[in-house]
Amino acid sequence: MKESRIKGLYLASLAVSGAILLQMLLYLLQHLFKWRAFFNIFDLCILLFQKLHVPAPLAWYVINTLILHTFGLLIWLMAQHARDTWKAKKIVKLSEVSALSQHYQDQFGLRPNALSMISYQAPIAMTVGLWKPRILLSTGLLDMLEPNELKAVIEHEKCHVRYRDPLAGLLLSTLSKAMWYIPIFAWLAEKYPIMIELRADKYAISQMKQSLDLGSALLKLLRQAPTPQIISLSHASFAETSMNVRIQHILDPQMKLSLHWPLIRMASSLLIVIVLNGLI
Repeated sequence: MKESRIKGLYLASLAVSGAILLQMLLYLLQHLFKWRAFFNIFDLCILLFQKLHVPAPLAWYVINTLILHTFGLLIWLMAQHARDTWKAKKIVKLSEVSALSQHYQDQFGLRPNALSMISYQAPIAMTVGLWKPRILLSTGLLDMLEPNELKAVIEHEKCHVRYRDPLAGLLLSTLSKAMWYIPIFAWLAEKYPIMIELRADKYAISQMKQSLDLGSALLKLLRQAPTPQIISLSHASFAETSMNVRIQHILDPQMKLSLHWPLIRMASSLLIVIVLNGLI
């Protein structure tokens, strides 16, 4: 499967989930405020269920439980992310080395506050933040990497900043958990991080004009013991995703991402979407 198709599937998933959530919200508002029913393009589905003699009370109970469960999970996940964001900001504020942050920010031509260097022994390289993402590096990473390797890592993270990858990761993760009953969302939440890491690797290689420094940095981080996760909010990390696939891609930059269409999940997801809209 081509990377562009995965991106298209991602955008389609956002559109479909947005439409479902909107209908769920309208459904709740109709019943809470006794509004007149909105026209629904899936009204024909309701007629079909009636002809199949599906008990109305059972359908009403199931759909109301599902809607309340979905919105409850969404609220919980958003609250959890807000808490993690507050903790992450506190950690960065307490451990940031401002002089180093400013130095590397200027060296790589980044916008103000686009890079934070924290004092931490273990190597860290990730991009955090949703609307204004920033690169987060540790002094442990500086001690480990050569200058060109560090540059390759920063170029990689700059790609995550450019495409706001932490936002995409958060959206997919939230959808896959809150709307777990639609299988394609879980598949995308698993596969999309692979695609964005390969895209960032490809960008770094194009900026460096070779893949040696990026590959060397990746191998050094791979040899390290797992780093304790001090930042728990949505992020795009340099060395957490699909290491084997990425190493193959670095050795052969022309390698295409090969993923098979999840036909069964797509078919079951489509059926579930039709049923949900028919009931709502």
